[in-house]
Amino acid sequence: MSDNHLGKAQFHLAEREEDLYKAFDMAVDLALQQDPDLVIHTGDLFDSYRPLPRAFVRAFDGLLRIVERGIPVAIIEGNHELGPDTVRRRIASPLINMRKLFERLGYGSLFFRLGPGAVRIGDVIVAGAPYASRGVRIADTVESLNRKAKNLCDDCPKVLMIHQGVRGMIKAIYPEVDFSEIAKSSFDYVAMGHYHNKVVRRSGGRVFAYSGSTEVIETREIPLAGEGKYILSIDLDKDGIEVEELRLRTRPFLYFSETLNNMRDLYVLVEELKGKLESQTDGRPIVYGKVSLGGDVRPGVPTQEIRRALADLSLYVIVRESKVAEDDEERGVLTGVGLEELVQNAISSLDLDQDVRSLALRVFDMWYREGKRGEAFVKGVLSLMEDGQ
Repeated sequence: MSDNHLGKAQFHLAEREEDLYKAFDMAVDLALQQDPDLVIHTGDLFDSYRPLPRAFVRAFDGLLRIVERGIPVAIIEGNHELGPDTVRRRIASPLINMRKLFERLGYGSLFFRLGPGAVRIGDVIVAGAPYASRGVRIADTVESLNRKAKNLCDDCPKVLMIHQGVRGMIKAIYPEVDFSEIAKSSFDYVAMGHYHNKVVRRSGGRVFAYSGSTEVIETREIPLAGEGKYILSIDLDKDGIEVEELRLRTRPFLYFSETLNNMRDLYVLVEELKGKLESQTDGRPIVYGKVSLGGDVRPGVPTQEIRRALADLSLYVIVRESKVAEDDEERGVLTGVGLEELVQNAISSLDLDQDVRSLALRVFDMWYREGKRGEAFVKGVLSLMEDGQ
């Protein structure tokens, strides 16, 4: 499993924070039902390197349920779990304290924080490395872990755990590593975190997979929310690798995209949405829609009317509006577009050298996605500059 982002209160809603906890608990339940030999977690267990106490407790409770059954857990840090410890002048991570806690309770032999490293767990070799930014030679780390894994046992099944954007596996503006650099290793199964949608790829008898997040974390995931959230059950057999996708029951999302040329179109849309919500039995959904405005439809009116009509039937309503010109071509600036999309579009449109554009996107990613601020942010930027990135 991967990317639970415990502690995140999406849309500043306590219900969404609880949704993420419930999804994690459900993932643990599904894992235990498989009676596995090993549970692996590929990062972003927490949404912050300074998680809320209740987030830490909920994570510990779930992991404790696993190790109490004698099932080992291997885990790596994602980008959200890595931050500065300015007092001790080192990297801070809540997984350091989690590891110490399990050691004190006598479960140290069952809880493996790989950072980076390789270990033999039963008949399987597990190697892993925490998130590394684009300026780091991730391919070198993978090559080093490959050598360590072979030294531990040359003919044992081997698993690699990474938390990276891999070009060739996903579409990413600034992936940190190419698929070819991962595929040339000898790992039988490569488990990846960081990307929030499930992707499973087979190549040369081996499997490379993102299990995806256990809940919807970002608004850009909502159009694909209907495809579901999963954990993966992997059977490493000599005759081949079997992958079973275990779907989680999470809060429903209702996504729509419409063009409104008049007020009648708007009210037809509202009635359609109400009908879909009234038939929903799995809890109050989150509604996310994009509307293109044409004719005499005034900006702001669709958002107001849709929110008013759906308020009692949904947990939260998001409407993004854009204006359509008379020739049916979109012009101008989209209203309500997310900050991340605006910045990425703006940077990508500039006449800049590719390396400079990548640097700008990486700096924004450090501030927006990794949440670095103050001294930590300044040091991160300076480090990128020193590395020639």
